[in-house]
Amino acid sequence: MSASAELAAYGVTANIVYPPVTDTGWVTDEVRAAVAASNDHTHVATPEEVAEVIAWVVSEEAKLLTGSVVRLR
Repeated sequence: MSASAELAAYGVTANIVYPPVTDTGWVTDEVRAAVAASNDHTHVATPEEVAEVIAWVVSEEAKLLTGSVVRLR
């Protein structure tokens, strides 16, 4: 968070994307069942879904977003 304050004068934003369980080849049926039973997790994401959010966070459209944690579910 301090980076967002320190770098703002230079036009640099600093944010965090906190992805959910992401299936990059390691997710088993047991993991999917744990996610389905969890109160904190609602979805096993694909890498493409996470990448879409990251692409938006670093885009011109999100230039006013700084010092934020974008938590994906």
